[in-house]
Amino acid sequence: MCGIAGIFLEKGGRIHPDMPRGLAAALRHRGPDGEGILSEGNVALVHRRLSIIDVAGGAQPISDEGGKVHIICNGEIYNYLSLRADLQAEGVRFKTKSDTEPALHLYRKHGLDFVNHLQGMYALAVYDSEKEALVLARDPFGIKPLYYTEMGRGIAFASEPAALVKAGCVTARVEPSVLGHYFSRQYVSGRMTLFEGIFRVLPGEVLVVENGKIVSTRQRSPALKRVSETVEDFETAFDERFENAVRRHLQSEVPYGAFLSGGIDSSSMVLKMAAITGKVRTFTVGFDSDAVSDERADARNLVAALGTEHTEILFTKRDFWHYLPKMCRALDDLIADYAALPLLKLSETASQEVKVILSGEGGDEIFAGYGRYRRSWWDGLRNRPFRGAGDTKGFAGLFKERMRPPESGSRSAGKAVPDRAGFTRLQSYQAMDISDWLPDDLLLKVDRCLMAYGIEGRVPYLDDDLAAFGFALPDQCKIHGRHGKRLVKQWLSHQRPDLEVWRKKRGFTVPVRDWLEEKRTEYAGYLLDNEGLKEITHHGALKEFLARPFDKKAAKLAFSLLCYALWHDAHIRDVAPALRVS
Repeated sequence: MCGIAGIFLEKGGRIHPDMPRGLAAALRHRGPDGEGILSEGNVALVHRRLSIIDVAGGAQPISDEGGKVHIICNGEIYNYLSLRADLQAEGVRFKTKSDTEPALHLYRKHGLDFVNHLQGMYALAVYDSEKEALVLARDPFGIKPLYYTEMGRGIAFASEPAALVKAGCVTARVEPSVLGHYFSRQYVSGRMTLFEGIFRVLPGEVLVVENGKIVSTRQRSPALKRVSETVEDFETAFDERFENAVRRHLQSEVPYGAFLSGGIDSSSMVLKMAAITGKVRTFTVGFDSDAVSDERADARNLVAALGTEHTEILFTKRDFWHYLPKMCRALDDLIADYAALPLLKLSETASQEVKVILSGEGGDEIFAGYGRYRRSWWDGLRNRPFRGAGDTKGFAGLFKERMRPPESGSRSAGKAVPDRAGFTRLQSYQAMDISDWLPDDLLLKVDRCLMAYGIEGRVPYLDDDLAAFGFALPDQCKIHGRHGKRLVKQWLSHQRPDLEVWRKKRGFTVPVRDWLEEKRTEYAGYLLDNEGLKEITHHGALKEFLARPFDKKAAKLAFSLLCYALWHDAHIRDVAPALRVS
């Protein structure tokens, strides 16, 4: 796990040395263990290293023997050992033991098809000096982030958009066309971001840049298959694939651990980790509020049975106001997700002991855990949309422009949606979440919160083989009555009969409404005076909105407004926020 960046100008262009150094400085938190910069005329590659595999010899950029092709990568290639063995059998000589170097030689062998051979999470850049071409690529699930901006005479890219701003590659301005999506969904999906002129490399996308211009793109979706009923024993098949997935994600030369919520996904993962390694380091967070569910007791029961080395932290309302500005700075590609706040504190605590964390993201999308997947005939009668109408519904008068999510197919909504031909209705819902909600909210949140404290996050439920198996399960293996994730729960109940796996899913949430309501008068002045909100809201309507007690939906919108105001101060105006809450 690292931070990568670079610049590629048109022929004859010269890169000022301060710009690569600025990119490296802006990404230092992602890679505190080392820095590598390659600069050749009109191209520069920047790498900040968090050493996980080949700690001693895996510094980047890595170049081929002729010094013609160079690679930098953020992520982990989990099948690197088998790739390395196959390439060595063909006579390829390796300089390092890094998991990144096989990708370099695969590019030399297969060209742009090299990504088809990689299993893992990655955002990478290859510069081919012979072809005078730059290749940017991202894994199909979008586990690792990558952004770019077109600079007139060239292109710059980085693991985080804020790095492009800080290095002077682009001027910080708001992209107004995506505000509707942010305030309705709490995140921006697809290629565009809240920054004008900064775009995402899409999940599974390969961009080719020549003479400072993007000349071609190709994109592959995750290998999501239609329903299959060829497996005789689904539980045994799941156990085999799950063990292989977790085992692959445990490859590390540094200390690792797991985030344990007490829910189905994290409990199953920790149980399998313990079976493989015999000892696991676990971390759990809970709340000092009765307004939300707290699964710390479930986590305690499991760690007591497994004998894991366990740390439990409490997230308080004081923590809420302490970490909120930190969250909005870390989440430069802004999402207003409450869960990022305790995740930040959990990451800060874990960083004192480990450099790699496994977490359960992807389990709900792959094995159908969300309640919205279990739709009834009532939903059809009421013509209820799958993911609701958005959080600005009923608050249209608050904004100067109508706030609604962009239409699918627009540039701001552009993404790889898997071909739904032959999919069941359930699979179509899953595919929709996998194409945007997963990479543009959940995985982005994990990346930024962990990388803020120099930790690599790994998500074994998105292992290629396990995910393909889970998505292709018959619907009845995923949903049964009011239960989602039926197969995973069945497996876990057989492994640990003492766990209450069949109870209603409680989810992981934060008592935001109570905490926002309690301090409403203290932060109202900050919101009313905020330059970012003045540009997009009617002052009188905002004042009226903040004067009324919050119901659940109003509290959600108030949180989105607070996050946007803090983000605008941090990343557009580059000032310390004037938010003061006792």
